[in-house]
Amino acid sequence: MKPDPAMLTIRDAQLNQPWTVPYSDGVIHAAAGDVPHILGSHCALHAAKSVGKLCAVFEELDHTGAEPTTKQLNLIAAMSADLVTEALRFANLYEFDLAAVFVERVAKKNK
Repeated sequence: MKPDPAMLTIRDAQLNQPWTVPYSDGVIHAAAGDVPHILGSHCALHAAKSVGKLCAVFEELDHTGAEPTTKQLNLIAAMSADLVTEALRFANLYEFDLAAVFVERVAKKNK
C-alpha cells in the first residue's frame, strides 16, 4: 500500500524505502565486501546526474527568459524527488537520522 504523502515523514521514508530497482551487478558485488563508500559513490553519482538535469533546465530558462514549460516543471519535480531519495539512501548507508540532521542544519543556517 502506498503511503499517504500528507502523512509521510522523513523518518518514515528513511525506514521504509520501497526500492524495486536494484543497483547494477557491479555495484552490488563491490559493495558485498562491506565497502559502503562504493554504494555511497554510486548515490553521489545519481545525485549529480539529477542536479545536472536541473542545471540544464535552469540554464535554458536563464537564457530564454521564458516561463518553465509543463515538461520542465515535471522534470524539476522528478529530480527534486530523486535528490531526496539519494539523501535517504545516504542516511541508511551511513546510519544517521536524516530528519534530525535536517532540523539541525536548518537551525544552524538560520542561526
